[in-house]
Amino acid sequence: MKKTITIIIVVLVIAAAGVGGFFYFKKNQTVHNNDNAIGNTAGNLINGGLFCEYNDKIYFANTDDYNKLYVMNSDCTNISKINDDSVAYLNVCGNYIYYVKNNFNKSTIGMVFRGQLFGLYRCDLDGSHSKILYNDRSGAASLSGNTVFYQHYDDTTALTFYKVDIDGKNNSIISDTPYSPTSIYNGKLYFSDPNGRHHILSMDTKTCQIVNYYDSNSYLTLIDNNYAYYIDLDKQYSLVRLNMSNKTLELLYAPENGKVINYNVYGNKIFFHVEGGDNAGLYRMNVDGTQLEYVAVGEISGIHCTSRYTFFSYYEDQSTLYRIPTTAPITTIEDNLNKNGGVFIHNKSTMNEDLTPNLILSRLAHNDEATYDNISKDLLKDKNINSKNYQSYNIQRCKIIRKRALSIKRHN
Repeated sequence: MKKTITIIIVVLVIAAAGVGGFFYFKKNQTVHNNDNAIGNTAGNLINGGLFCEYNDKIYFANTDDYNKLYVMNSDCTNISKINDDSVAYLNVCGNYIYYVKNNFNKSTIGMVFRGQLFGLYRCDLDGSHSKILYNDRSGAASLSGNTVFYQHYDDTTALTFYKVDIDGKNNSIISDTPYSPTSIYNGKLYFSDPNGRHHILSMDTKTCQIVNYYDSNSYLTLIDNNYAYYIDLDKQYSLVRLNMSNKTLELLYAPENGKVINYNVYGNKIFFHVEGGDNAGLYRMNVDGTQLEYVAVGEISGIHCTSRYTFFSYYEDQSTLYRIPTTAPITTIEDNLNKNGGVFIHNKSTMNEDLTPNLILSRLAHNDEATYDNISKDLLKDKNINSKNYQSYNIQRCKIIRKRALSIKRHN
């Protein structure tokens, strides 16, 4: 009898260990994606991948908290921090968030182990169970199926082009050239060649064979809905798109002065940043170049689009996020991320209807100094204008806005 009890106990212990081992294995087993899965829009990734929308959630790097990983609903409610890593190039798909970690700041300057600060990582959707895919400095990264393509850095070779499986295995080099893996379309990566004439290249994500796709002098190539968008360096930094079916090139926007240096495509809209000249700022138009709108004056940092909102910052204050509707009419710009309530507070003074170019025409109908002076004084009563992004709203700025608004009106 005693022997029988001992046998039963041994069997139960073995069974319990087997069940525990099974659940441990299941918990730590990587859940794979479909082969055609991608992790973020190309437009967001060419802007640094600080925002990524997935299943009615927006995962984002909170610029007001050292770019730490946060999540909120698609309507910007219920904001919460889910991971203390400072993140970029967010890709979200299936069970995981993939990101480039960059925890270097004043508080970590004395840390010895660089792997604690940098790397390519994966975590669960709630921010837990972080897993290292590559433990050193990384550049742009993009998910395709069950592979992450990324710019790999080490002290010997500097930036190169690599890939790694989502379970951290098969980390291998593709090219010594640090191609930017931000635009995936129908099983291929597209990018502007950083060398030579900057032709558009394509790479099969299965074979990793790289071929010349289109002869151009391109910058920031992005593929969407069978069009290749890029900034054309031969056309003074104009924004163009190439029909991939018949190779017809369309000029979408050519700055009168200044140059297009950044953009994002989402649905039927393009947002783009013009730097320098009299017309610097953020613009929106349809993907065919129609219905041009002057959205915000100033130098813009990052343009990230989601289904409801588009987010950006200004170069002089990159810790403050602003949002505007992605497709709906734009009448205001909202700022001030409320950490308590988890919503963006509408700040009427940031950009009310008096500051939108199409509407300011009615106030600038008379081309005389007195009118400009009065409007300038009204604008400068705004504390935000005085303290932040609109310090240059004076008589000359009013003239510039009027000139640009008239140009937009003629364009449309």
